[in-house]
Amino acid sequence: MKFSSLLMCALAPFVSSSMSGFEADPELERFVMGLPKAELHLHMEGTVEPEVFLEIAARNGMDMPYKDAEAVKERMRSAYDLPSFIEMYEELIGVVRHPEDIRDITLHYYRKAYSQGVRRVEMYFDPQLHLERGMTLEEVFTGLAMGKAAAEAELDDLTIGFIMAFLRDRPAEAAMQVLEDAKPWHSMLLGVGLDNPEVEDFPTKFKEVYARAKSYGLRLTSHCDVQQKNTIAHHWGVIKVLGVERIDHGLNVLDDPELLAEVKKRGIGLTGVPSLFYREMPGRMEYRAGAIKGLLDAGVEISIHSDDPGMKRGLYVGDLMLRAQATAGMTREDLVTMAKNSFRTAWITDEECSNWLAAIDGYVAKFE
Repeated sequence: MKFSSLLMCALAPFVSSSMSGFEADPELERFVMGLPKAELHLHMEGTVEPEVFLEIAARNGMDMPYKDAEAVKERMRSAYDLPSFIEMYEELIGVVRHPEDIRDITLHYYRKAYSQGVRRVEMYFDPQLHLERGMTLEEVFTGLAMGKAAAEAELDDLTIGFIMAFLRDRPAEAAMQVLEDAKPWHSMLLGVGLDNPEVEDFPTKFKEVYARAKSYGLRLTSHCDVQQKNTIAHHWGVIKVLGVERIDHGLNVLDDPELLAEVKKRGIGLTGVPSLFYREMPGRMEYRAGAIKGLLDAGVEISIHSDDPGMKRGLYVGDLMLRAQATAGMTREDLVTMAKNSFRTAWITDEECSNWLAAIDGYVAKFE
């Protein structure tokens, strides 16, 4: 029987009927929010909070059908699965037209994440979404650079890198074109990734794109979303065909013992996301938090990330670690291990990783 079929029974002692009234233990909350951590799985576009969305729309002279932030949240509540979320996501990101918009969006995120202990950010962005609306690559990269410079100047010890994502539901030729056109800015990139809906020819159609990216010295990751059609085959594909070093989401690794063993053997990091849609989805947090706990117990280097915090209830990585802990009965040691895993699987130097692991040990010692 698959792990996902057994999970809810195993979690019975820990599952609450709803997380809407969640309150963390104050001492644990203080511990988690100050715990150094790296954010490896989030999308620049998905960090747009309703208030920021409306500010940018007004600045750009765009007439939106939303009178206030609550109306925007109501639109967000229409998302109930990956396709409906992406439809909403692409609509709301449509207000981004200028580098200053990207600067403001990212700086808002960096400040909030920093307040929850994030000291390393490896941020996804989707250039194709912006090119399709008439922005240029130069404008996109300029906005990212502006936000990075402002944040690193303001926030001590924060370092930022970028992952250029290709859209899985667009042709591989389009991805290759973006990869080539972005050459002047490759020095800003850590690596490449894949997101948006999983399609029938994913991941095979991106084999040549990934081989080219690797030849340019870029690191490799890809989304394998949760409970999607053919998900086990997709996981094997991104490992064997694309040669990824990390898998974003990856929770269905638990459903295949051979896949689990392969992920551990290769040291592939998983960037788990227990985030909640604005719409109430009974069992969503319970399943995801439980899978993260199961993978952690199995010895996988998994960590928790926020994915699209602006469009998913304004929950950032510290918030999500607390909710996952309460839902799946994680220990404080589990949370520390995941924080360490986030740096172990970050695309940083060995020296930087060692320094952050030592910093975590020092931080933990203060609470003992």
